[in-house]
Amino acid sequence: MRIDRRIAAAPCTPTTNVPTIAGPTSRAPIRVAIITGAIAPYTNRLFDSAASQLDVEIEVLACEAIEPQRKWLLPKPEHYTLTHLPGLRYHVSYTSHIYFNPAVIGRLRRSRPDIVVLDGFFPTVLLAALWAFRARVPVAVMTDGSRETDPGSRSRIHRLMREIIVPRATIGLGASDDSLALLELYGLRPDRGVVLPINSAWDGPRVRPSFGDRPFDILFSGSIDDNRKGALFFADVIERMVAMGRHPTVRVLGDGPLRETLRERLAASGIAARFDGFLQQNDLPAAYASAKLLLFPSRGDPWGLVANEALLCGTPVIGSPHAISSVELVERFGAGLMLPLDADAWAAAAVRLIREPGAWAAFQERHAEACRSFSIPTCVEALRKAIVLATGRDAGAQQNVGANT
Repeated sequence: MRIDRRIAAAPCTPTTNVPTIAGPTSRAPIRVAIITGAIAPYTNRLFDSAASQLDVEIEVLACEAIEPQRKWLLPKPEHYTLTHLPGLRYHVSYTSHIYFNPAVIGRLRRSRPDIVVLDGFFPTVLLAALWAFRARVPVAVMTDGSRETDPGSRSRIHRLMREIIVPRATIGLGASDDSLALLELYGLRPDRGVVLPINSAWDGPRVRPSFGDRPFDILFSGSIDDNRKGALFFADVIERMVAMGRHPTVRVLGDGPLRETLRERLAASGIAARFDGFLQQNDLPAAYASAKLLLFPSRGDPWGLVANEALLCGTPVIGSPHAISSVELVERFGAGLMLPLDADAWAAAAVRLIREPGAWAAFQERHAEACRSFSIPTCVEALRKAIVLATGRDAGAQQNVGANT
């Protein structure tokens, strides 16, 4: 029988499939070691929240401080320990990085964690997994991967690493149902998977602007490229909207190799778009709340955090089925539309929504339930559940996942 994969976004009740552990409250906290490439704003918030709310001590062993393409400023952890491992780093592309940090073994030997969480698949993670298997320490595999974007389907090395680690893992943490389905393809037992949603690094604004208070019609957010984020398709959609007689106000967040190409395409259609470049986390809520719609024409995203961020600001999303957030967040909660990458269909849908405030409002009203599904209480509760399943030990009080972000 499968365990409940997704933590319900409602006031928490005892979880029947998680063992209830009795014992003295003075028991030492569960020591959790998390191996990752680099900390991101959203993982920093999750780990800090979990370390402050659960009976755990979290140490994150990161292979580098920040990936080269990232420009974000991260606050210093308040409740967990962050250690940067010495070692080798090879950046294949802006989305692909290889890390080899043999120091991870010595660090694990000294800290003797009660559970090792592997965030990703690269040589350092393999070293940590082999140490944990030999030391008989429970292993949790954590991924936001999807079956469509799985590197293991295209690379023998990637596939071999997953085939070594996943069948031997005690528990699997997937950002989505699709992530868990992917882990099961590599041998994870179906009853050992827990959905750990991707949370946002920040809370939405207290007051979400109404339709008429949003100066921009259309928002694009992300790396300005076409092979993953569909920037040229975005330009196609805007051109179709202009051809339909609608000249939308457009705002573009982010940077990338096609920034000037996109600017020129939009200008040729008579659209003087606002290009903000890269924004830090505290500037994002106001930016998302300034637009009526987020267009997210992904050509292949394991998840797609921009959808979470838009919904936090009450901004409906039109997304492609090639981003799992379109399937398991936007469409599942009715907080926008999921459409195939057909520029005419996207243009028609966008024009309708910015012409009809009532239709727009119907999507916006559904954002609250969607946001509870990835709230910090929901995510911390999912992590607690996984730790209990993996170690058989009490990790602290269950979280009230009915709280909003």
